Amino acid sequence: MRNMVFLLLAFYTSRVQGERIETIEQCGVHCSQGLRCKAKSHLSLEFCKTPPAGVTSEVFSNTSISTVMKCGTPQRCSLHLRVRTVLHISEHTHGIHICTFAAGMMERCRIVSFSRTERAKLVDKQVNIQEDCLEVGAGQDMHVTLKTWPWFCDVAVFSLHRVADCSNTDVRKSVTECITGRIYYEEDVGRKELSVSVSEMLEDRDYHLRLCHKDYLCTGTGDHVLLKKENPLKNATFKYSRAVPCLCIEGWSATSDAPRVQVCPFKNRVEELWSGISFDPVTETLSWEAACHINAVVALCELRDGGMCEDLPRSLQTFSRGKVTYSAVDPHPQLCMKFITEAGEWLKCPFLEGDFPVWHLEVTTPEGYPQLLVTSRVRANLSLSMCARTGSNMCEDTHTTLVHAEKFKSVRPNLTMDFCQPTYCIKAKRLDAQYGITVLHCQLPCSPAFKSVSTDTYWQLVHMVSLPAMLATAVVMATFAMAIILVYKIKQMTQALDDVCSQGDHTGPLTPMTGKSGVESQLACKGLLHMPYNVGSPQLRQGDKSNLLEGFSNNFEV
Repeated sequence: MRNMVFLLLAFYTSRVQGERIETIEQCGVHCSQGLRCKAKSHLSLEFCKTPPAGVTSEVFSNTSISTVMKCGTPQRCSLHLRVRTVLHISEHTHGIHICTFAAGMMERCRIVSFSRTERAKLVDKQVNIQEDCLEVGAGQDMHVTLKTWPWFCDVAVFSLHRVADCSNTDVRKSVTECITGRIYYEEDVGRKELSVSVSEMLEDRDYHLRLCHKDYLCTGTGDHVLLKKENPLKNATFKYSRAVPCLCIEGWSATSDAPRVQVCPFKNRVEELWSGISFDPVTETLSWEAACHINAVVALCELRDGGMCEDLPRSLQTFSRGKVTYSAVDPHPQLCMKFITEAGEWLKCPFLEGDFPVWHLEVTTPEGYPQLLVTSRVRANLSLSMCARTGSNMCEDTHTTLVHAEKFKSVRPNLTMDFCQPTYCIKAKRLDAQYGITVLHCQLPCSPAFKSVSTDTYWQLVHMVSLPAMLATAVVMATFAMAIILVYKIKQMTQALDDVCSQGDHTGPLTPMTGKSGVESQLACKGLLHMPYNVGSPQLRQGDKSNLLEGFSNNFEV
């Protein structure tokens, strides 16, 4: 491998806006020591030669590169590279070879040479050389190579130079390709108007103005004005609907491939992007579409006490452009959308205004004691839990019930709990929604009649009062049944007695009804015999069978 000695001057010189650029009337080559030199363009196709003894890259010293500007008129200037170096003259060196190269361009070279007579006078001396006829474009990264002429292998200097760009004040005013005009504006917030004026534009060209949304390109909104070059007033007024960061004013001269300039009045109003939230109540879809390209992380969260918003599971999405969508969302004022960017964090709660939530849980006292009531404007499956509060946002479930609510109907869930216990709450959540919050109802209303008695005690009291009443009712019903049976028996006995007396034959054996002989039966029919019954009734009067029934009825009274 050849022993290459390179003096590599790799540096970037970026012109700041306030730095001045030297203006030259004519470009050319200049040499010191009274040496006459000349420069010409050259197409570098030759091969390098083996350097003679003693010829190295040290023949170049104090090399520098800068940008200068050559102007025909104040707005028709071109940019050039000024290359300066000190060359050590030898009998083998006839001059220098300067080549420039930029991305997308062919290499261009110029040769600065000396006559044989001139260089013979300065052998082993140093000569200052300046060349500034290498035309370049604004903002280009130029690779510059200095070689001896003739070109000796491995004897060269390489450097990288960045040309001043259009942000430089002198370049922006004087180089045609950088003259975009300067745009000024005033904002009328009440009328949503921008009053725009233009200065420092090309004097012999009309000028275009429009509003656009800036992304990789600036997409026009439809508002466009052409300012005529002969009109001394270069003013226009634009109306806007939303003051989003990417809404810009764009201007350019009416020439082909004219450079454009954008001024964005609302570039710091990032919070305006979060207003593009919409909700479809039919499909229960929550979506957000940004008016501008922005890198953000989006999530749904549940707003807690103190302004903290806890992220909902599986709701985090990364956004660059397009639309963010969440399906099966249960709308509630505490359900919010969180946006995180490099500039900060924002919260938007889209359901704070409007008829939300779509279902409601309340405690009523229709019969003197508290009862739960669920009303809903949509079909919903809910989970209701009685829980004991253990912290500001913590509540431990003790009993859970599932409730199905029909559209525009009310349901009274069967959830047994002590409403008068101050640490008890009701936890409610919709089960058929993918994204929803957990609602906690605490400080439940308590009926005054039951405030000093728990629900369990209440039911114990009900049982204590009901048991004696039930026993008394049973006794009354049993007594009434016995009375009916006795009356029925008496009626049978009376009918049997009538049958015996009507037959006239009372001398037979014992009758099955009375258990007496026929003679006794005769006496009974005639009213001459007393018939003691074991029911405590008075004696039967003579021949009056109606008195028999009356006696039984009198003894049945309680």
